[in-house]
Parts: sequence; C-alpha cells; structure tokens
Amino acid sequence: MSGVIYSLDGGGWRIAADPANGGREQAWWHEPVANSVPVRVPGIIQESLPGYHGVAWYWRDFDVAPHPYPDGRYLLRFWAVDYAADVWVNGVHVGAHEGGETPFVLDATQAVRPGEANRMSIRVLNPTEESIDGFVLKEIPHRNKTAVLKAGSTYNFGGIIEPVEMVLAPPVRIEDIFVRADWQTGRVNVQVAVDNHCAQSRRGSLTFAIGPDNRAECVAASETERAFPSGVTRLEAALQVDNHRLWELDDPFLYRLTVCLQSDDGAFDDAGSARFGFRDFRVERGYFRLNGRRVFLRSSHTGNHCPVGQVLAPSEAPDLLRKDLLYAKASGFNMIRFIAGMAHPWQLDLCDELGLMVYEETLAGWELGDSPKMVERYDHSTAGMILRDRNHPCVTIWGLLNETKEGPVFRHAVEALSLVRSLDDTRLTLLGSGRWDGQLSIGSVSNPGSAVWEHTWGEEDPDHPGVQAPQSLPFGGYTPGAGDVHAYPQVPQTRAIEDGIRTLGRGTKPVFLSEYGIGSLCDVIRELGGYEQRGINPALDDVAYFRLNADKFRADWERFCMDGVYPFPEDMLRESQRLHCRQRLLGFDLIRSNPMICGFNLTGLLDHGFSGEGLWTFWREWKPGIVDALKDGWAPLRWCLFVRPLHGYIGERFRLEAVLANEDVLAPGEYPVVLRIVGAAGVAWEHEGCVQVPRPDSGEDVPFALPIFDGEVVVDGPPGPYQFAAQMARGGVPAGGRLQFHLSDPSALPTLNQAVKVWGIGQVVQDWLARHGVDCAPFEKAALAKREVVLVGDLSELPQDPAARLELVEHVARGGVAVFLSPGAFKRGEDDALGWLPVANKGSGKEFSDWLYHKECVAKPHPIFEGLPVRIMDWDYYGPVISRYFFEGQDTPDETVVAAFAVGHPNAPGGCTSGVLMGIYRLGEGQFVINSLKVLEHVGRHPAADRLLLNLIRHAARVAGGPLAGLPPDFDQHLAAIEYR
Repeated sequence: MSGVIYSLDGGGWRIAADPANGGREQAWWHEPVANSVPVRVPGIIQESLPGYHGVAWYWRDFDVAPHPYPDGRYLLRFWAVDYAADVWVNGVHVGAHEGGETPFVLDATQAVRPGEANRMSIRVLNPTEESIDGFVLKEIPHRNKTAVLKAGSTYNFGGIIEPVEMVLAPPVRIEDIFVRADWQTGRVNVQVAVDNHCAQSRRGSLTFAIGPDNRAECVAASETERAFPSGVTRLEAALQVDNHRLWELDDPFLYRLTVCLQSDDGAFDDAGSARFGFRDFRVERGYFRLNGRRVFLRSSHTGNHCPVGQVLAPSEAPDLLRKDLLYAKASGFNMIRFIAGMAHPWQLDLCDELGLMVYEETLAGWELGDSPKMVERYDHSTAGMILRDRNHPCVTIWGLLNETKEGPVFRHAVEALSLVRSLDDTRLTLLGSGRWDGQLSIGSVSNPGSAVWEHTWGEEDPDHPGVQAPQSLPFGGYTPGAGDVHAYPQVPQTRAIEDGIRTLGRGTKPVFLSEYGIGSLCDVIRELGGYEQRGINPALDDVAYFRLNADKFRADWERFCMDGVYPFPEDMLRESQRLHCRQRLLGFDLIRSNPMICGFNLTGLLDHGFSGEGLWTFWREWKPGIVDALKDGWAPLRWCLFVRPLHGYIGERFRLEAVLANEDVLAPGEYPVVLRIVGAAGVAWEHEGCVQVPRPDSGEDVPFALPIFDGEVVVDGPPGPYQFAAQMARGGVPAGGRLQFHLSDPSALPTLNQAVKVWGIGQVVQDWLARHGVDCAPFEKAALAKREVVLVGDLSELPQDPAARLELVEHVARGGVAVFLSPGAFKRGEDDALGWLPVANKGSGKEFSDWLYHKECVAKPHPIFEGLPVRIMDWDYYGPVISRYFFEGQDTPDETVVAAFAVGHPNAPGGCTSGVLMGIYRLGEGQFVINSLKVLEHVGRHPAADRLLLNLIRHAARVAGGPLAGLPPDFDQHLAAIEYR
C-alpha cells in the first residue's frame, strides 16, 4: 500500500496504566489522564511503566494535510501492536485488532480533521495469566512469555512494537502485490489486489516494470487497461526476464517490480513496488538444495531479544539487532531462524541484501494453549506472517511449530498446510521443530509446489506407528527416529551421547538437527554494567534482574572465599565464555562427521532469554574465541577429530578417529593425508593415508563426511598436553585439524605410606589404594585408638547404623578426619537425603540440570588439588569426575575447595544459584570433608580421580595423627543441633 505516508513514530506519545480496566467506561480516549508519562513508539509498555502488565492507554496528537483526492482515504497503518488494540481518533472509535506481530490497517477518514490538531488514542491489552476481557496469556500466540522475568524465557512485554503511519490513500489503490519468480525460466507471475473504495466502477491502467534493484534499468514491462469494480479486484500478470540472475548466498541479486495504477480521467493514481529474487530452496533426497545445488544448512535462532525494549533495540544502542545479522553472515551462517516470533520487516530487507536465508515462525508456533479460539488465532498469525513477508527472497522456510506435543494445536498445524499453500506455494514449509509430537507417520517437510507432508527425513513413513516423545535419554528433547531433531545432552558429554549424535539417521533417511548447542555462564556483572554505562533507568525489569543476579553471584563468591582464584569474580564468567568455545567445536566435530545430518541449527545466536546460551552477549559483544570457533566449525571442508579418552595415561591404548567433512567441495578422486600426534618431545606418532572422494552415482549424493582413520594408539610419554593433527598433503585446505588431549604418568602418582579406615568403600577401590601405599581396614570403634583417617563411601544401600554414625562423629571431634566421598553417605531413611550430614543447617542436595544451560565448578588452589589444574574445572581434563550434584544452603564450610556456580540458568532460582562440591568443616579437634565429585566411581579409570583420591588421603593424614583428644565441652549440644540424638 502506497500513497502519501506520514510517520507517527518517535516522540509525542504518552502512556498510562489502566490496572482496573476502567478506561473505556471513563472515556479515556478523549485526552491523556493526569498520571500519563512519555513513551517511545515503537516501544513496549514496560519501558515507561516498569513491571506493569494488563491494559495501558496511549495518546498521540498529530497534524495531517488536506487529502489530495476528494474521495481519498485517511488510513492508519499499524505494523504491529502486542497484543490487542482499540483505536480512537478525535473521540471516534475507528476499529480494533487482535494479534501481536502482524500489521493491520484502519480507516480513519470519517474521524480525521485535515489542517487541524488531531488526537489518536489507543487502548492496548497486554494479557496476563489472569483473564482480562477473556484474554489469557497462555491461550494467545505468545511464544514462551512468562509473567515473571526469568532466565530461558521471554518476558511478557506488550505495546506498540512496530511503526505507526498515517497513509493518505487514493480512492482506488494498490492494496497488495505478490511476486512469484521462476528461478529456472525467468518468468515472473504477479498477483495484484486493487481496492476501489468508490461506490461505482472506475477504469484505469496498470503498468508493470521490472529492473535490477540497485540501478535504474528496465528489463521487462507490460501494461493492461481494465475496469475496477467497487471493492477488491485481484488480477494476475506475467513478465519474462531474459538472462536473469539468481539470488545466491554469495551474490544476492535483487530485482524490483514496480506497479503503477492510473485512472483514465486523472481521478486517482497510485504506485507500489516489491523487491524479489529468483531462487529455489527445497529438500531433495533428504538434503537442502538452493537453486539446485546441495547446501549444508548453517543456521542459528534468535528471539530478537534486546535490553530495555525486549524485542526492540534501546535508543541508547539502536544497532543491536542489526549486529546480529551482520555478525551471523560474517561468521559463516547461511540462515537465521526467527524462532516462534516474526522478524522485523527491516531485518528481512537486510537479509535480502546480505544473502542470508531466513527460517521464520510466528508467536503461535510455541506453547500456544488450546482454547475455543485456538484455530482462529493460529491461522490469523500464520496468514499474517505469510502475507507480510512472502515477497522476500531471503525467506526460504515457513516454520509452523516448535517443540509441540501431540494434541489439538499439533493436529491443527498439520491441517494448516492447506492455508499456507493457498497463500504461498513457493516456499519450503516445516511442520514441527523437534517433532515432539512423535507422529512419524506424518512427514516434516512440504516442498515448494507440494500440498502434502513429505516423508523425507529420519524414520518418517506413512505406516510408522509413532513413538513416545520427547525422551530424555540419551539426550534431552530427542524424539527417537525423528527426522527433525532436537538434542540437548547432559554435560560433560559421555561417549554414549557423542556416539548418539554421530549416528543420528544411520540406517534411515537424513536428519535435520534443528536444535543443539552448549552455552556458557551469563556474565551478569558485565551485562549490568552495560545498562549503568549507558545511564538506563535502573527501575526497568531487566536491569533489576541483572542487578539481583550480579549481587547474588558476588555474595556467593565472597562467601565461598574464592577471592584470588581469579582477579575478580567476573573473570570467572569471562573464562566460562572462553571455555565454551571448545565445547562448540566438539559439537561441530560430532555433527559434521555424521554424513546423515543435512543441516544444523545452532543454539543459540545470542544470550537471549537472560541466559548464557549464545555466541555473543546480550549487549552483542563477541564471546572470546567464538569467531575462530565458528570459522572452523562452519567451513565447507573441515577436519573432525576425536581422541578417546581426552585424558588418559601414557602407555595405555586410546582411540583416534579422523573424519573429513566435505560439503561438495572436493572433486572425485584420491587425496593424500597425514595424521600426527605431537607433544613436548616432538612427533610421537604419524600415519600417512588418503581420502577417497567417490563419484556420485545417478540419483545419489557423495556423503557429507568421509572417514579417514579409526584405530588405537599407544604413546609412551612424556606426560603433558598433546595435539592430534591432520593435514591434506595436496588438493585442499580443510579447516580445523587440531585437537588437544592430555596424558598423565601413572608413576607420578604419589605413593603413600598411610593406613586408613574405610566404610562403604568397595573392594576394587581398596585394592587400588593398596597398590598406592594405602592400607585399608574396616571402620570399627574398637580400632580407633588414635586419630585416624576414615574414608566413607555411599552408605545409602547399607543398613542404617546410628551407633556407628555417632562413633564416627565422636572420632572426628576428638581429632580424626572423615572424608565423605559420596553424597550417599548422608542418606537417612527413604526421604532424607542429608539427614546424617553432621551440621545443624543441613540445607539440601541438588542434582543439577547441566546441559545447554549449566553450572561451572571452580576449584581453588589447595593441597587437595596438588598436581591438578584449578580455577574452572575443564571438562576435557576432568571429564566424568565432574558431578551434577552439589550441596546447597548449608552453613558455609570452613574451607570451600570446590564450589559450583550457575548464572543465567532457567532452573536456578532467579537465574542464579551456587553450592559446594567439596568443602572442609572443623568439628572439635578434627575435620570432615564433604564431596560430590565422582572420585570413587572413576578411581583406576581416570587420572584426575586417581590423583584427587590420593591427595584427599594425604591432606587428611596431615591433619590427623597422634593421640585422641577429649570430646569438646559442648559436644552434647552439637549432637542435638545436628539431630544425631
């Protein structure tokens, strides 16, 4: 729609809360109420009214010129109001609209006063969990909005979130243009809707012209004359562009169609244009193809999350959303997924120009609740997205659902394909990201020109019986057999999990990994500083959230006496960001080495949702090292290397694998390769081989991944870091090809000359200790004639023995040392996990959810970690020794050796929590150690577990020894406080 356009954005707007929802009865549309305040438009309610949700009123005074046509229309165009709007102009109600992200137009002709001051009043309803006028948050298209701001979710914002315009439209005008360009022939089919507001038919001509978007040149044109009856007339035209250029990722050539409407008698004229490109994007034989050429989909998703404006960049940093797209293109992505929420129109313009494909969804695609209006709301959102964005060549995928289980919403989305195809048959449509419905008899893909769901991925088949979905093992969110896969494994990842990702799709059709990733901790201190540095209102909800988390994190850091581990607490958060890049590279290795994965949508583009899941931060600062990781991970030709285990002993066998990911880069043939292991002493192992790139058979594709080497190797030393390296001798320059691992020397383990008592320690561990100079004897009171070291394992499956518990705590109080090596040592009865913990404030034990969002375990310099790296416990070095369990809420230990910090985690209260993995308490003359690291489980199998156990015993022995002291005078009171009597 064209015409003369007046922008009503910017200043001059006011807003007021209407918590009692009485503004209509009190006729607030006449003038701003006394407590109204200035507001930014586009913007959100909460920027001016922090913490407020419900009904709000906007006012804006404006001037408008007399209309150039006697029968012309004054049209108000709102590009999006979230969620429901009623509009008055000069006290006249001109219309209403429901729907939070799609444009609408209201005719204000009868209310506008040209040449005079005009007032527009808008009542906006931002739904909450409680019904307001029948609107409930969970029943409207809302993505994952929550009433309370928390990590991992979208804050429940609302307001006028896109531009507002007054359009002086002619009486007969161009209402809509839809361009369908054939990438193979250069033929352009155009559909035009012309709206004649006059009561009688009018005659006129339509002229069509096509030229390159970046220069004044016409390459195709046509003209037609006809009558336009009253109402909307839809007509079609066809033009031919000779020698057309395609819209490609590296050459996104754009054309512009201009349509001119002119009356025979000069009573009206109008013009409109649409930018478009020649391109085709589809799935064939399970793989994505752009313009007939197979591509590996390199995608990530964004919630368009920003400080202050939530989905709008703040005025203090207006380029944040633009940076997302520029960063993505520069770092190797070829697609952006706007997850469960539409892009801003200008973002699609930029993607058109950058050659960045778009996978777009609506707010209705995720967590829409069933209701009597579900179908209407879902269809309205879906149709609005398609009608607004269907001319953009960058938009290559319509997505209908995200993580939606079988039920009314899923079943309706299946049927909604007919709606999609009635509006646009030129784009790939995907049914449900993750396929949490489990109905694999329904395909995930509908290609351009198709009106059915095609069974092109995974185990999808018309006769498939379906599966239960999603499942938590071997990785969270995974639907077994699905072709559209979400995989969120626990971390550190186990070999079973890694093998699961590497074998997705094996024996079936290719799969699309539409969500997988690993984040870091959220640097809440630096994020808070971003607001403070820019002088942003400290009362805003997101500022308060970051301040709360930053204060809690700092307090916990101080409480656990971690000063000196890093220069400042925020240095640990920065280190978490740096370390997460290595895990991103592991993910790329797993995915790119699997030839059945046709594309990967990486979680996530930025730290949206107040979390740490992104490649860059909330204020769009690159996380350290991530640019290099992305350059490596997305390279069309790259090495995928594996060493198992990443930390082992010299002289023992470990497994090496080398796979070459080849995105159709290498021509068929044989290419020599060299593999090496290099350490401090030079080359420790070398292998010369070759990679054979086969010729594709008719109707077949060359695998995306080619195995090079898989075998066992022994390295005899010296201990230290090693690098597994790969190189092509000629013919190609793959990225990556370097993987660090660590070898320890078993002879360097300390040999102790120490006797200990053991309780709940298995014979395998006792035998291992004996080989390292530790004499184990059962824990018995009669044998406790001096201060002893007592090792306590998991007692949860042993008979309850209160007398023995009392004997142990008495021994500690008299100078002994108890080393509790498992949280299972404290279980009391069936339901009291920490009942036998010998402190008054027992707190709780937390089995933490470590996955995309995870904690970091921070070890401080201490004799227990002698010979081991401290600070953040590196997953590659410590591996399975790192525990998901920690102690939370107890009195702070006298010495905290290892503490856990989760910052920006959805499952942490308020987004931030912390606890103890290893701590030392003093009791009388002795000490006891609590520990949740998985030391016992991995003794004799992992060098870090071996060293930790011996260090624990040696440190305990330095404290114990000598004759037993008497019991402290207040020991009976202590027993009562810890509920041992």
